[in-house]
Amino acid sequence: MQEFIDKQFLMSLWRSIVATFFLAIIALAANGQAQVQSEVGCDQKLIHAESEFTAGHFYSIPAILSGCLEPGKLSQEQSVRAFLVLCQAYLLIDDPIAAEDSYLKLLKADPEFVPNDKDHPIDIVYLSKKFTSRPVFTPHIRFGLNTSFFRSIYSITTEPYGVSNTRPLRLGIQLGGGLDWNINDNFSLCLELDFATRGYERVQKSGQNTDESSLIASQSWLDMPLYLKYSFNLNDKIRPFGYAGVAANYLISASNLFTYTDNKPGGTQLVAEGPNEKVTYQRNQLNRSFLIGGGVRYKVGRNFVYADVRYMAGLSNMAKQNQIYYADPGNINKAQIGSTDSQLSDNVTKYHYVSDLFRLDNLSLTFGYVKPLYNPRKVKKARTRSVSRKIRKKEGGGK
Repeated sequence: MQEFIDKQFLMSLWRSIVATFFLAIIALAANGQAQVQSEVGCDQKLIHAESEFTAGHFYSIPAILSGCLEPGKLSQEQSVRAFLVLCQAYLLIDDPIAAEDSYLKLLKADPEFVPNDKDHPIDIVYLSKKFTSRPVFTPHIRFGLNTSFFRSIYSITTEPYGVSNTRPLRLGIQLGGGLDWNINDNFSLCLELDFATRGYERVQKSGQNTDESSLIASQSWLDMPLYLKYSFNLNDKIRPFGYAGVAANYLISASNLFTYTDNKPGGTQLVAEGPNEKVTYQRNQLNRSFLIGGGVRYKVGRNFVYADVRYMAGLSNMAKQNQIYYADPGNINKAQIGSTDSQLSDNVTKYHYVSDLFRLDNLSLTFGYVKPLYNPRKVKKARTRSVSRKIRKKEGGGK
């Protein structure tokens, strides 16, 4: 008996689960159908509102569109059309406050909407001058490749009649980000924080070209560029820009890979080489530079990708003149050499190399991503003078 009751209970529970499942499917389907019908309905209402506007029935347009202006009811393109026809209707029935509110909502739907007197009524163009969507701040991220140029200020060598030269360029990487403060539609003040690896290769030969000392330099940097940028719209998608400014540069670390080749008479060679040696203590870590650059942005949706070429010219001598001959004071074993605080470094005694006084320039190619923080708003001072002249000219009122 108990087993029969348990079976009945399980069967009843199973029927309830199945019924609930099918009811949920029916409810979801009904909801989806209702949503489709709502979208179709709003699309038809928008077409109806535009036809009513063309027929001159301006007062009925707000009521026609009243249920379709919430987010998600219309696509972006449809929302622009809806708020545009509303704005025109409110202007024609002399309701400027509602017209301004409609135009502001239009900009929120499409922050890059810009009317022109060729495709839009002149009163809409006039009203648009009272508003802007220009972002106050625009963040971006960047990454790319660079190469450095060694610029000697004063040549120093351990060899008589030594001659130095620079080998083919070495590649480094950089990545970082920045923030643009947009002063107006064309000019912006930009601040960045970037990490970069840089390097160069130097060779020093004796006067007879018999012996050769060389180094491969590797460095890590933290850069903070500040620059003024000018940009303009070539078309809806392509926006070139150029800039110039200054940068603070902090040398995080520096190391050199030394090699010394002693060419003996008869063709034999003695080669001295070893692991990378830290030479950060021989460098001025805080430096400065000026920079120029330019590139182009390409619009993707509401955001941009860009390519940028930059030349950063060092303004500071990077070599510490009182340290380039000596070992790192923190690594000196005073128990072995006495009480003195200095000893000649391996780059002098083992590799016959002393750094020039020098500056370091850098050329970089960067790719990045820009996300404008659009801020549709009414401006304090509208730029309507040029539009007013067009209106007066059109109406025969002269200049």
